[in-house]
Amino acid sequence: MREEIDRLLSEIQRSRLSERRTEPRHPFVRPVLIHFPHSPSLLAFSKDISTQGIGVICSVSIAVGSLATLEIHSIRGEPVMLKSEVRWCDQYGTGWFIVGWKFTGIAVRPMV
Repeated sequence: MREEIDRLLSEIQRSRLSERRTEPRHPFVRPVLIHFPHSPSLLAFSKDISTQGIGVICSVSIAVGSLATLEIHSIRGEPVMLKSEVRWCDQYGTGWFIVGWKFTGIAVRPMV
């Protein structure tokens, strides 16, 4: 068992060696609704966040350059709505993807 756990931990170490971000990421697990301009919304979960962007785990691959409004759950009131752009998308296990989003501005919450 120890060998398998060490193998998983070594994956974390390798990802830190290739880190090129200028802002630190912080663990941040919250529901995220991804609102696309011309497609149905997608439910996902965040993994981490920085002042410039957010890592989101979802069940579909999203093309680099895609634009959407991210509705990020807040435990202190209304969700935070941010316009965002996909900077990268990688497979994150079978049937899952991790998507790096760059924040591009504040979005207005749609009226229901």
